[in-house]
Amino acid sequence: MSGVARIEARHLARSPLLWLGFALAAWSTALMLRTDWPTLPGAALAAYQNGSLVGTGAVWAGAWLGLRDRVSGAADLVTVTPTAPWRLWRARLASVAAVAAGSFGLLFAAALGVWAVAGGRGLPDVRLLADGALAVVLGGLVGLAVGRLSGSRAVALLAGPVWFLACMAAGDPWGHRLSPALMQLGPGSVELGFVPDPLWPHLGYLLGLVLLVGIGLVALTVRGGGQRPRPLPVLAAVLAGLVLVGVGGARLFILPEALVVLGPDPADWKPSAEAEVVLADPSFAYPDDGRATSCAGDATLTTCVYPAYRTALAERVNETLEPVARLFQGLPGVPTRIRMIPASGAGRCHGGEVQVEETLLSWLGARGELAHTYLGCAVGPPHLSGLTEPRPGGARDAVKLWALLAGGAVTAEELRRASDDDLWGLGASGERPSAMVAPALAMSELPADRVRAELAPVWERLRAGTLPASELPGQRP
Repeated sequence: MSGVARIEARHLARSPLLWLGFALAAWSTALMLRTDWPTLPGAALAAYQNGSLVGTGAVWAGAWLGLRDRVSGAADLVTVTPTAPWRLWRARLASVAAVAAGSFGLLFAAALGVWAVAGGRGLPDVRLLADGALAVVLGGLVGLAVGRLSGSRAVALLAGPVWFLACMAAGDPWGHRLSPALMQLGPGSVELGFVPDPLWPHLGYLLGLVLLVGIGLVALTVRGGGQRPRPLPVLAAVLAGLVLVGVGGARLFILPEALVVLGPDPADWKPSAEAEVVLADPSFAYPDDGRATSCAGDATLTTCVYPAYRTALAERVNETLEPVARLFQGLPGVPTRIRMIPASGAGRCHGGEVQVEETLLSWLGARGELAHTYLGCAVGPPHLSGLTEPRPGGARDAVKLWALLAGGAVTAEELRRASDDDLWGLGASGERPSAMVAPALAMSELPADRVRAELAPVWERLRAGTLPASELPGQRP
């Protein structure tokens, strides 16, 4: 039967339906990777999250294999061969499993290889490879069952999209976790992994499903008599599958919906309700865990990131923020350091340090967001403006907008055309942020050194939110 399995595997490996799913997955993975700084854990996660597309191709390929005997008229011949039909289908199961797992492994390896060449570092989570491979294998077996039971090409074609929707199933978080692919893994960190981490129970859950579907397919071949497999191994496999599905599903069900990372120790990871109590303390800051050790910068601004991102990312962040940071260099309370903290970590402005989540720091399109985060610590949080006219604290929004102008993050024309929604996106979070555009534009007409010199005497009042916009540089009496 090993020879039959190899022959079937070669046929499956040439299936255009399988490679259609693979091509879609590779394209989607490439789109995801181009937006993030290259790291090997990030490449592994992107490949995993597109494994459902490879699984769709496996469903189609498996369904066509399940249809083949009936479509070709060979079904009766199979039933009268000396070899027991269940042995033939066991060989087919093995071929589907091997090709399905291999196709996902190829996607996984390709993503890691491309990002390694691009300079990616870090240790990818190999559990993503195992979980993704099992999900694609399960898809191939489900397709095989659909083809054998339905005998319909139309049903076989529909099985692929239905499988993809099952992987993308909406609903409660535990519902996502019980789907064939974990589309909501939670924030991932190259240092701390996933928080919370559902991979181990999901691996057991998937393995149980693969066993049950495989045994079910073998059982279909012995209906009506004929040679049967020995019952004890079958019963043992069924029992193992039920236990794995039950235990894994239960653990996925009770897993917390979300955890806020308040420190590097898992004991510091709290549900949102408990985390709010800690975050309400103004003295709280994410502890210096010594993990962000790849640093670059100078006295104006130094950025430190996790080693997997390399000092090249720290240099890129400095290049992005230096035009804004130099505008306030030397003023009291202005931060001079940016430190990466894990995704979902509770970052704060702490002394001269800005704590920024790694998902934001590593996002290649985050230039504006990084400037907003820095300015929120340098100038101070926005003061909610009144509905009719800005209150004194609104001057902070005007200074932030001026800094974005002077630092080249936005142009004067973009600022003039911006709606209130656009301005909220730029970090001006008052109720009437548009009222702060005119003071910002007036300051932008002055030399930046002059604005800084005139801000210095009123700096403390500005950061405290008590300075009216009328006292900002360049404002007409």
